[in-house]
Amino acid sequence: MKLSKIIAVAGLVVLAALGTTSCQSKKAKEAAERAAAEAAAKEAAERAAAEAAARAARVFKLSDAVTAVKSDVVAEDVESYKQAVKDAIAQTPYGSTTFALPTAGVLYGKERCDLNPETKALLQELIDVYNTLDKSAVILIEPYSNDTSDKEYNQAIAVERANLVRNWLYYKQIPAKKVKVVCPCKASKIDGNKRRVNVSIAE
Repeated sequence: MKLSKIIAVAGLVVLAALGTTSCQSKKAKEAAERAAAEAAAKEAAERAAAEAAARAARVFKLSDAVTAVKSDVVAEDVESYKQAVKDAIAQTPYGSTTFALPTAGVLYGKERCDLNPETKALLQELIDVYNTLDKSAVILIEPYSNDTSDKEYNQAIAVERANLVRNWLYYKQIPAKKVKVVCPCKASKIDGNKRRVNVSIAE
């Protein structure tokens, strides 16, 4: 075989080899780029999921920037009130500026007007929550009474109970302008024990 033909054939073999190598390198590069893009996308998705979980884990906190609104929940003892507050916090979105606060339902025995230790403990829980909130809120005292005997007498004893609660709040350093007794007593609006005073916090 002539030298020129040998050189030509060798050149073709080299070009073919270079072409194969070039093609293989391109495919490897594309695969590497694709793998890197997939890894970056996976990392971004994991980071976004972690951030979303962190946001979801943040808990609403009471503060003096939060205003209270009345809820339909009425708690009639300390533990029930504490649990109602916890439930309300759990249901309040993080960053909210309003908080639906449960009502403290103070119950009385027949012909009784005194604030017993259980009643005082319940009212103290309400005050503790009030003191963490925006002080533009007002404490509402709503007295109720049974409607089974003389209406005027029942209304008078209901107001006496409300005034005792009001005076106790004053004693606990709640400003008079922040306490409002709501009358007349509307016994028909309350189910169950109507010898009661409902105490709530609202704007």
